[in-house]
Amino acid sequence: MDVKLSSIVTIMISALALMGCQTTVILPSPDIIQDENTMTMQAEDTDSDGDGILDQIDHCPKTPNHTVVDAKGCTIIIEGGDALEMSFAGFFPSMGSHLPDIYDLEFAKIEEKLNEHADATVFIFGHTASSERDEAAVTHFGSDTLARYRALMVKNMLVLDHGIAAERIHTYDCSNRYLATEQDFLDRTLAALNVDDIEAKQSRVTLRASSEVSDLNDLKYVSYSRMYGEYAKHCEPFE
Repeated sequence: MDVKLSSIVTIMISALALMGCQTTVILPSPDIIQDENTMTMQAEDTDSDGDGILDQIDHCPKTPNHTVVDAKGCTIIIEGGDALEMSFAGFFPSMGSHLPDIYDLEFAKIEEKLNEHADATVFIFGHTASSERDEAAVTHFGSDTLARYRALMVKNMLVLDHGIAAERIHTYDCSNRYLATEQDFLDRTLAALNVDDIEAKQSRVTLRASSEVSDLNDLKYVSYSRMYGEYAKHCEPFE
């Protein structure tokens, strides 16, 4: 074998030896990795109610839209400078018009905020479940008396027990026309009342107070329409 051919053979043998020392790694498809990572992220980082608080640390997982929440995901009173937006929901025993004593602390907080914001208007909406609706009374009186009793009871509490001026308070009969749904925020005291039936959520009073909104027929901004529009649509004012 001449020198030139011998050199070529030597180079080829060396190259084959180097290839034999390399380890071939077969990677999984990038698509599979991406899909698995996406599924994992979705499971860990879901925010079901869209309030900005992840489900795994959200203590109030069903807050409604347009609600300001704290670091635990629970509704808070909204204050901005001299403005106040406050909401409260109280639940009644079936066919009852007496609000349980469990809400006393909440009303103390409401009194405090209303005294701090003397210009705020209070709206009280009385609701009933379909099973509580007295069709004979509605036919005779033209209104749902239980819904009105509930709204008036809360108004009287504010006036007589907490010193809130009656002229600041507007009452509404919503009857069973504006229903809470499974997606709506459940007041934490509802669980304490030991009522699990979906209709229990309709046996309620909703209180809202605002230093910006004083007339439900004059909602100037989209944000106010989102907060009060359904009440204006479904509830009838009464005094």
